[in-house]
Amino acid sequence: MHRAFAPILVLVAAHAIPSIPRLAAEGPPGGALKAGVAVRDITPDAPIWLSGYSGRNHASERVDHPLLVQALALEDEVSTRLVLVSLDNCEVSREFAAPVLEEISRKHSLPAEAVVIVSSHTHSAPCLDQVLTGMFRFEGSEKEKVEAYSAKVRAAIVEAVGGALADRKPARLEHGQSTVGFAMNRRVYVEDRVDFGENPEGPVDEDVPVLKVSGEDGQVRAIVFGYACHGTTLGGEEFYVVSGDYMAYAREHIEAAFPGAKAIYLTGCGADANPSPRNRLSFARQHGLELAGAVTGVLNRPMRPVTGPLRRAFRRLDLPLAPAPERAKVEADARSDNPAVRNRALRWLAVLDRGEEIPRSVSFPMAVARLGDGPTLFFLAGEPVADYSLKLKRLFAGESPWAVGYAFEVPCYIPSARILNEGGYEADSSLIYYGIYGPLLPRCEPMILEAFQALGAAVKSAR
Repeated sequence: MHRAFAPILVLVAAHAIPSIPRLAAEGPPGGALKAGVAVRDITPDAPIWLSGYSGRNHASERVDHPLLVQALALEDEVSTRLVLVSLDNCEVSREFAAPVLEEISRKHSLPAEAVVIVSSHTHSAPCLDQVLTGMFRFEGSEKEKVEAYSAKVRAAIVEAVGGALADRKPARLEHGQSTVGFAMNRRVYVEDRVDFGENPEGPVDEDVPVLKVSGEDGQVRAIVFGYACHGTTLGGEEFYVVSGDYMAYAREHIEAAFPGAKAIYLTGCGADANPSPRNRLSFARQHGLELAGAVTGVLNRPMRPVTGPLRRAFRRLDLPLAPAPERAKVEADARSDNPAVRNRALRWLAVLDRGEEIPRSVSFPMAVARLGDGPTLFFLAGEPVADYSLKLKRLFAGESPWAVGYAFEVPCYIPSARILNEGGYEADSSLIYYGIYGPLLPRCEPMILEAFQALGAAVKSAR
């Protein structure tokens, strides 16, 4: 999420704690896999406020590209299940996702950690209820529109998951990888501060992981692919256009090359990367074509088959925040000229008035899913920066690691210890839009990485 301009999946470990609950991975031995796919349209049918940029001051003007919810259900021969949900939206919160997961669990006896909602993080999709509460404070008819659209999206997610589960058939999985280079680190160092810009020397994750799902007849049914970059290509005259951004165009090109297949995008750890060039719709088409070319290149070459059972493990960490401000500071913020600062302060003044405390931590769901002898997916909530995917790839170099961000829910940015020490938007000021007083503490990074090591060991040892 960008300051002024500022899809998700659900599936064990800890930092310096005496015990790790629920560490045992789910998934006994298995072989043959089944897969099911379903898609639902969530394109808004009327003007609505778009999410991701606090600088917008009115509702959308037109639709450039349809928005989708896509679900891929995987099941091994002992009925271990995993559902990946790709959502064309900036992000969802825990409050938004909880009723969705409850309904899925009730209808399909599927635990919440087996359903992973991954937001595409396009900044050209509608606002959702109870999401980015510090950025917008809707009232009247605009509030009603956001609530109605949110209900539509929740229902579509439930329908897509149900449809994918009902569609399960024997499948063959293969995986491979390529690269593209339009992601550009956006943290620029100017004297004593970190600003937005283009930093060609900054870290980015250029990998494009690909998973092909085929039926018994060899027909390609689904193509899962990822990339680590913000969905912030549109701007200028297209600032109020509804669009899935470059990832939606990539899907369109991939599906044209493989008729009958559904292309499903999983966002990587690109919270500190923007597309380059950007601010024009034509650049979104350009980046989509480049990304699709990398994916189809992998699909047209020999790929590595995936055999064996599904194994998954899940955990929530409580990531520590800096001490909360005194009430006087919150009261001063409530008088700020910045609407987002006011929104955050008013929210927490109400909490203090009830005799409660401002939270000292952020809930962070995370998971690991091992697809047989194929790729191991690492799911991170929030907006994780590139440092996380690069470090996970070093830690798990022999496991075909695939880092997925914006998973489960997005409580805030997830900066690395390096970025927290440097400061800047991802480290601190972005928390205003999430309605959080912070920042996170640098020890969060080792907590996350140590938790992933325990989770990774759990799914690797499960037999």
